Amino acid sequence: MRTWRPVVWLGPILLLVLGIVGAACGAPDPLLDGRAAPGAPPRGRILYVKNGDVHVWDGDSTRITDVGDASYPRWSGDGTRFVFVRTGDAFSDLYVASADGSGMEQLTYHQPPLQPGTQAYVAQAMWALDPVWSRTGDAIAFVSDRNSVKNALWLIPLLGADPVPVSQSTISGENVEHPDFSPDGSQIVFAQRTTGESDLQRWTQLWKVDLNTGALEPLVQSEQGAYAPAWSPDGRWIAYVGRTGTANDIWVVPADGGTPIQLTHLGDVASPAWSPDGTYLAFFRADGASFKAVAAPFRVGADGVPALGNPETLFKDDGIDAVSGMSWAP
Repeated sequence: MRTWRPVVWLGPILLLVLGIVGAACGAPDPLLDGRAAPGAPPRGRILYVKNGDVHVWDGDSTRITDVGDASYPRWSGDGTRFVFVRTGDAFSDLYVASADGSGMEQLTYHQPPLQPGTQAYVAQAMWALDPVWSRTGDAIAFVSDRNSVKNALWLIPLLGADPVPVSQSTISGENVEHPDFSPDGSQIVFAQRTTGESDLQRWTQLWKVDLNTGALEPLVQSEQGAYAPAWSPDGRWIAYVGRTGTANDIWVVPADGGTPIQLTHLGDVASPAWSPDGTYLAFFRADGASFKAVAAPFRVGADGVPALGNPETLFKDDGIDAVSGMSWAP
């Protein structure tokens, strides 16, 4: 077991496995607003994972890695590179590659130089999970159990720099998941586990941390579960998956705080992702034994209330890793 060491705030900028498959509704979703303007059809490049390798969809799907152990790919802000996770024996590491999968480079080194399976090996092996690249530079946020028995939020301020802890994420002492940067790179939203009156009562809530001031704010404090947050390109909204009973649906909440609004009533969704211009929300839906990626137009009405138009299928295939989510670039 690793020894806990308090993390220290380093100053400005340095500072659940999803229960996805619910009962799919056969009737049209009453919370999908058919009046939403469809706009242009969805375009761009979407990263996703199938059978342990990164694929890109741009109208057709192409496999761009050949490793068999990849997960959670995310585009850089300029769309020329992506970061992803490779998982080994009780450890995982971050890698970056060019947009076509070439030039792969390792960013973290979490496998100890010891015999796998031994107590010493397990004690020193570490995880790197859920990376996300800032849209404004080379900063990468991720979660890891470095220096801790729990996964906390870490930041690589520049490629090649040592990771630094975001100390505010350790306040509750519970695991952190799925960070995402605000469009200007100054804030991070993340999900954090919460324990109720017993260890059997666990759920995730959403928090925001300001990297310049260190201020930590609660965003969604649902007692059923809120996870997989995704910040809209205009900075106004944060989409996420909210759990109600056994159903998982897309919700949005104002990024500055406010009342969450349910956008779908499908019950079987995962991993929301915004189109680069913010006019569409994509997400995975259960499709038999696998998943399909769908996208629905997003609009805010004259009354200020957001809604989704009718979703259309972008792609579907066997072996899609819905937990790894999607990342959408022009």
